[in-house]
Amino acid sequence: MNRNSTLLCTALLLAPLVIAIAHAASMQVQPNTFIKVATDRPDAIYKVGEKAIFRVSVASNAPGAAGELSWKLTLDGARLLREGTLKLETGVATVEGSLDQPGVLQLKVTPSTNYVSPGMGIAGAAFDPFEIKPTAKLPADFEDFWNAQKAELAKFPLDAQITPVVQTNTSVELFEVSFANINGLRSHGYLAKPKGATALPIMISQPGMGVHPNGLKEARWVIAHASLGFLALDMSAHDMPLERTPADEARWEKFRGYPYLGSDDRLSYYYRQVFLGMVRAVDFMTSRPDWNRKAVISTGASQGGGLALIAAALDPRITAVVSVAPALGEHTGPLHGRPDAAPNNLIMGRDKKTPDPKIVAATAYYDTVNFARFVKVPVLMSSGLIDSACPPMTVLSIYNTLTCRKQLDLVPLLGHNRGPRFDELRNRFLVEQAGIPDPSAKTTSPINMGAPIYQQ
Repeated sequence: MNRNSTLLCTALLLAPLVIAIAHAASMQVQPNTFIKVATDRPDAIYKVGEKAIFRVSVASNAPGAAGELSWKLTLDGARLLREGTLKLETGVATVEGSLDQPGVLQLKVTPSTNYVSPGMGIAGAAFDPFEIKPTAKLPADFEDFWNAQKAELAKFPLDAQITPVVQTNTSVELFEVSFANINGLRSHGYLAKPKGATALPIMISQPGMGVHPNGLKEARWVIAHASLGFLALDMSAHDMPLERTPADEARWEKFRGYPYLGSDDRLSYYYRQVFLGMVRAVDFMTSRPDWNRKAVISTGASQGGGLALIAAALDPRITAVVSVAPALGEHTGPLHGRPDAAPNNLIMGRDKKTPDPKIVAATAYYDTVNFARFVKVPVLMSSGLIDSACPPMTVLSIYNTLTCRKQLDLVPLLGHNRGPRFDELRNRFLVEQAGIPDPSAKTTSPINMGAPIYQQ
C-alpha cells in the first residue's frame, strides 16, 4: 500500500455534500470534553504487538474533581479485554494496551463516583488497520440475486413525476420528484440544478438513517450541491412525500424501526426497496437532457455512506463515490466478538441476544462489505477512530475489501462525523471526478493534522 502523508486543511466552510448522520448517533454523549484521552502517537497507528499508551487527563474547566475513574479496554467497543480504575493524583494517568491481531483497541474512561457532570473520554489505537479482514461472507448467488432484482425493477416504467418547489435561492431551480419502484411503491427525492444550466455532472445523495424532517428544511443540502454546479438529487429511503402532512407523519409511525423490518427474508427485507430505489434514481437522472453524459457521483454519510457504495456496486453508470462513515456493514461482526455498523445487532433474534440463522443468511445480501467487492470506480472515504455508530473496524473492513482506486481519511479523535480536512479532500476529488470548478477557489497549503491520508 502506498501511503500519501500529504495533509490538507479546509479552505473555507461549505455546505456539506453528504446527508446528515444518523439521529441516534447525534444523541450520544460528546466524548473527550471534561475527561480527555489520547494516544501517545498523533496518528494512533501501531503495528500488531506494539504497545499503545493512552494518556488520561481532565480538562481544567471540569465541573468538580474527577475522583476515581473507571476504564475499559475493548476491541473497538465490542469485546471487553481489560478493565480497571485510576486516579489522577498528578493530573495525568496512563493505560497501556496492545493487540495480537489487526484491529482497533479502544479505551473508554468514565467517572466512578463524586463527579458533578458525567462524561467520558475515548480514544482508539489502530493496529495494522489495513490488514483487518471482514467477517462478512459473500453468498454464492449474490450477483445472481441482485441481477434478478434489477431485472424485476426494469419491468416497471419509470413514471417520473416532477413538481416545482418555490424557494428563495433564485440561482437554483428546485423540484420534488418521485418515480416507480417495486411492489407498487415509489421513491422520492429533491432535484435541484443551476437555473437554466445544461450539460451538468450528476450528484446523487443517499439518505441517512431515520425519518428526516420534511419540507424545505431538507432541501438545503440539494440546493447547496446545485450551487456547486451539479444536477443534484437528494434521495429519501421511504415511500413518503417529502412535503408531508400531519396525517402522513402519523401513518409513518409504524415503520420507525424500518432497518429491522423483514430482515429474516432477503425478499421481504425493507432495504430491498431502498437499494432498488437507488438504481431507479440513476435511471431517472441519466434520462435527463441536462446531464453531461459523463459523471455520476454517489455520495452519503452513515446509512447514506453505505448506500453510496452499494449503489456503485449495483449500477455501473455511477462513476465515483464519496462515503463518510458508511453503515450497513459487518452485520456478522458480533459472531466474532467484533463490532457491527448501524443498524446494530441486526442479526439478533427476538431476544436481541441470540443470532437468528435466518437473519444472518438474509442480511448477507445487504452487507456493504459484500457490495464493496464489486465497486470498480474511485472512492473517497472517511472514518473516525472513536465512532460508535459505525465503528472504525467496520469501515476498515469495507475499505480493505475495495479493489478499486481508493482514499481514506482516518481521523484519531473523531466520532460519527467527517474530519476537519475532509471538505478539502472532497473538493479536490469532485474537481477531478466531476469536472466542476474548484469549490475552494484556491489551492491551500498542506498542514499537519495528525493522521496520514491513505491512498491506493
